[in-house]
Amino acid sequence: MTDKVEMKTAPAEKAPVKKTSVKKAPVKKATARKAPARKVPVSRIEKEIRDVEREVKKEVKKEVKKAVEKTKTMVERLEDSPIAVPFKAANKTFMAGLGLFSYVQKEFDKRLNEFDRKFNKYAKDGEKVFHKLEDKVEGLRKDVEQKVDDVRNTFKKAA
Repeated sequence: MTDKVEMKTAPAEKAPVKKTSVKKAPVKKATARKAPARKVPVSRIEKEIRDVEREVKKEVKKEVKKAVEKTKTMVERLEDSPIAVPFKAANKTFMAGLGLFSYVQKEFDKRLNEFDRKFNKYAKDGEKVFHKLEDKVEGLRKDVEQKVDDVRNTFKKAA
């Protein structure tokens, strides 16, 4: 029990006090001066690097050529083969057909325009003839009506 009492009465320990740190100004580092450029003689390693670069360039050219080969159209790929002959013949036939169609279309347009002009001319002439006949029929109708009226009047007088 005495231990417990002592603990209660024992003085509390103080926490250590933190010291404020003083910030120091950053120290500037000394910059190294570059040595003047000197021409270095070509060494064996540099020659090997150049050789490797040449080889890489050759390989790149080959790969580019292969890529171009792949992008060619089917006709370009088969241009020198025996299979190309029917394709060329079909192509020429198709082009000749287009040319013929173009020519026929132009001729058809000419004939259609000519027909249209003639049709319009005949339509105007037909209208003139129709009006003349209409006038003759109208005159004939008036004559018939007059004669019918005369006959009626005659019957009325007789009756």
